[in-house]
Amino acid sequence: MKVKCGENYYEIEQIIDQYHVMLFRLSFVRMKNKEDAEDVVQDTFLRLLQQINNGKTFENEEHLKAWLLTVCSNRGKSILTTVWNKRTEGLDSVKEMVAPEEKTDYALESVMQLPEKYRTAITLFYYEQLSTEQIASIMKTKPATVRSYLHRGREKLKKLLEEDA
Repeated sequence: MKVKCGENYYEIEQIIDQYHVMLFRLSFVRMKNKEDAEDVVQDTFLRLLQQINNGKTFENEEHLKAWLLTVCSNRGKSILTTVWNKRTEGLDSVKEMVAPEEKTDYALESVMQLPEKYRTAITLFYYEQLSTEQIASIMKTKPATVRSYLHRGREKLKKLLEEDA
């Protein structure tokens, strides 16, 4: 199956290979759980397939990337707001994902302790290198709000890292 992005066509397998890590990272910081994050990513790609079957095309690769990030973010948010999912998760899933040589690095664990809006903004900004305007579009807020999330998130992260030191 092919996806049309502007004048180019891409195989769905090519898109999955290119974007699955990015989507997993975003959904993992939101879900705090490997299994739920995998479900969100899988659902995102299923929605892509449904849209392609309905004739959806994308203006370019950036449009496709933004669409995938938005769908992934929205799907994670909808799962978190369901009544059955309102529970507290430990950081055991995070420790499983971190490579052994990185287990002494508390930065990832500290990011996971931040409130969701800060985690999401920090992940999209630093890991995916999106602009505050792009993040605002995904998070359905204003760029100034995203900049506030980043500032407050960095402040909270700094305090968490200082406490662990």
